[in-house]
Amino acid sequence: MNLSVVIPVRNDPEGLTRLLAQLAELHIADRILVCDDASDPPCRPADLGFDETAAGISYLRSPEHRGAGHARNMGIAALQTDHVLFFDSDDLLCDALVDLLRDLDGVEFDFCLFRHIDSRQRAPGARDVRGGLGPMPSDQELWQAAGLHTVAPQQITADQAAQMAMIAAYPWNKIYRSGFLQQHNIRCTEIMVHNDIELHWSSFLNARRIYASTALCCEHFVQQGGGRLTNRRDRERLEVFQALTVLHEVLRATAQAPRFLVPMTTFYLRLFGWIRETLDVQYHAEFQRRISGFLLASHDAATMALIAARAPDLAQQITAHIRRGWS
Repeated sequence: MNLSVVIPVRNDPEGLTRLLAQLAELHIADRILVCDDASDPPCRPADLGFDETAAGISYLRSPEHRGAGHARNMGIAALQTDHVLFFDSDDLLCDALVDLLRDLDGVEFDFCLFRHIDSRQRAPGARDVRGGLGPMPSDQELWQAAGLHTVAPQQITADQAAQMAMIAAYPWNKIYRSGFLQQHNIRCTEIMVHNDIELHWSSFLNARRIYASTALCCEHFVQQGGGRLTNRRDRERLEVFQALTVLHEVLRATAQAPRFLVPMTTFYLRLFGWIRETLDVQYHAEFQRRISGFLLASHDAATMALIAARAPDLAQQITAHIRRGWS
């Protein structure tokens, strides 16, 4: 398989060094695109001791700090290989990825979804619902509900895709066909946080051949506190509506809208709850008003009727959010 690995990075030379060394050991990437989001000092692989030419590394640098979404988009624009994996400098790959790439060689797919280990699952007593390391239980339950249990990659049905679209919208749990991303102009929203939601959902809405494997192909490290995006509590979180507005335009334009309407709505109502728990309290009122305005703009009478027929409780939640925003 002809593969690029796109690595957005900002001020993380240690993590980038660790990941580039691991990629050199695994021998899975034909090309590595290091997309530097205006790190200070720059995180250039050559300055970290890597031979960029020998390792197939291209260094792309944004002159301004514009976020990981912009950095990934730089990588998409520079793709020259048939397939691509987005990966963050502060996470690590697992050996199972090598086997998955081998199994996918010669297979026609738009993207292949795989499982990951969430570092929080290594805490004492924290295990996924199958009794081993893996993603957080909410994600693992979706894998099981969709009936996906095999390591060998398999093509999933449209109904399984609608189910799996509700997993956490990470950019690095999928192997993409580059032409698929380029053909449908699929990209990340260029905002500081929640920039990968558009990439995730646009992929599900446009794909015709989705594969999935339960292989644990990477580990995502979650640290409490510090400067990671997961820990942001300020009004940058409110930029999420830029991504969601784009997604509803994509949803309206696709023939799959009836199948994905309820899963997408379920996803972002859960996301709103998570953001509210994360957000500083001084922004709560503004956030609720933004929720209300977004729901009113994106859910006309016909849309609400469809949701009410398929998921009455969900329709009630939407109505309650709208009322709270104007109370």
